[in-house]
Amino acid sequence: MKRKALILFALASLIITPTLFGKSSILVFVIDMYDQRSIKPQEVGSMTEFPIHSVSTDGRYYEAPGPNFDWMAKEFGPETTKNPVPASPESLANGELKFNTYCAVCHTDSPQVSEMGTARSKVNDKGMVAPAVVLLTPNFTDGYIYNKAKWGGAVMPPLGYATTEKDRWDIINYIRQKLEKQQ
Repeated sequence: MKRKALILFALASLIITPTLFGKSSILVFVIDMYDQRSIKPQEVGSMTEFPIHSVSTDGRYYEAPGPNFDWMAKEFGPETTKNPVPASPESLANGELKFNTYCAVCHTDSPQVSEMGTARSKVNDKGMVAPAVVLLTPNFTDGYIYNKAKWGGAVMPPLGYATTEKDRWDIINYIRQKLEKQQ
């Protein structure tokens, strides 16, 4: 009888203990790593601004509170970043390969759009909101497209980890020389 009571007590404590000490797994006694001051992207308002004196992943230093969009303003101004890679046949071939690998899945190489205004792709049919790249790129500078591919956007993942600097410039050459001229 004592043995059954002891087993029941042990099982009950295994069920109740996580609710007392932790938030996610059984018998978590160290909870201060979850409760520490940090950015939690899942919480509302947590990504509105970076802490003062922090450095973002792209090397921008934040001296004042609030969003820092200086790089975006620079790319739309007169001193925009120019494409240093000439549009050679090798560059266009590599750009086509990288575009088809990383970009065409969501953005497609066609100017056709769905009734929602997004690119007509399988990814967008499943709920993504990627625009048709051929309709947008004529309005943007090469530097803006380069930074967008490297650092991503609100929904777009950053591709700086997967592509080299030359690959991104080759993609821009392919978009400018082949896709925009097909339109």
